[in-house]
Amino acid sequence: MKRIGVLTSGGDAPGMNAAIRSVVRVAAANDMSVVGFRRGFNGVLMQSKDPADDFSILTARSVSNTIHRGGTFLMTARCTEFLDPEVQKRAVDNMHALGLEGLVVIGGDGSFHGALALTNLGFPVVGIPGTIDNDLSYTDFTLGFDTAVNTAVECIDKIRETSDSHERGSLVTVMGRNCGDIALHTAISCGAEFVLLPEKPWSITDIAHRIKWGVLQGKRSTIIVMAEGAMESQTDDIVKLCEKHPEFNEDGHEVISSSRLARMLEKLSGHEIRATVLGYIQRGGSPTPNDRLLASKLGAAAVELLKQNIGGVAVGVRDNKVVHVPFEETFGDHRLINTSYVELLDKLST
Repeated sequence: MKRIGVLTSGGDAPGMNAAIRSVVRVAAANDMSVVGFRRGFNGVLMQSKDPADDFSILTARSVSNTIHRGGTFLMTARCTEFLDPEVQKRAVDNMHALGLEGLVVIGGDGSFHGALALTNLGFPVVGIPGTIDNDLSYTDFTLGFDTAVNTAVECIDKIRETSDSHERGSLVTVMGRNCGDIALHTAISCGAEFVLLPEKPWSITDIAHRIKWGVLQGKRSTIIVMAEGAMESQTDDIVKLCEKHPEFNEDGHEVISSSRLARMLEKLSGHEIRATVLGYIQRGGSPTPNDRLLASKLGAAAVELLKQNIGGVAVGVRDNKVVHVPFEETFGDHRLINTSYVELLDKLST
């Protein structure tokens, strides 16, 4: 191959810029040129009035001073119209018109579905896992996960100090709708007493009882780390709980937000609980050295695969070794929670 493309799609993740940089520079070392598409698959469809808004040639110089930057300078966006097979064919035609022979897609599960669609049309695509949730089971780590955990730990360390000063508990919600890896790794790293995960059953009354017991034993503060999807694994009957405690119905709806959960825990435990949602702060910031290294390795691996005319695969790491698997094997099952880490946290917080 002599010319390939690269794009970032879906949610942004620290390390995406480092991956783009690696793709461009390793391609240059192999006498290949690179076209960078803006706003994910939208750029490939070339629908802007000015073509410069959709794509540009990337050189070793144009990716200088990017490895330490968060986000993605190519920008990213969803592209629902890409689900249309006719739109996918138009994308392939557009890339052929630019002289492209392969494409690197940096993103998560949804982005890989788009990459597979292009592969099925005969256009070689290699995927790089860019998602802070670490929810792709085929790879040990995804780009941005390490940075997101570091950001969450730094924030909770500060929350712990004010919680200790006021002798209160803090419920901190981190990202992770279907995968609790950020919450679990963060909880262990910041010395949290509890972690609430979408993969592990838990109950509001049990957590409240344990908080109350800890206070009776002299604890001044309590940190509860909650993955945003953890309410899906909560086992209490909320209707019966609200019947027993009518004050829980004060919000007038059944959705249990983090702030409402904090109020419920406070009333059941008798200990002040404040809620904090870290939100998109976890997606930003300069990537950690681990994410920069991972991005560099995976970007290089993607180019080497395309050089050999190998497409239809996603690169990743297992046991610190770079691997590649067919896109079909990256879908479906989410990563299983590390039970040894769950057991470790239970022992450390006892």
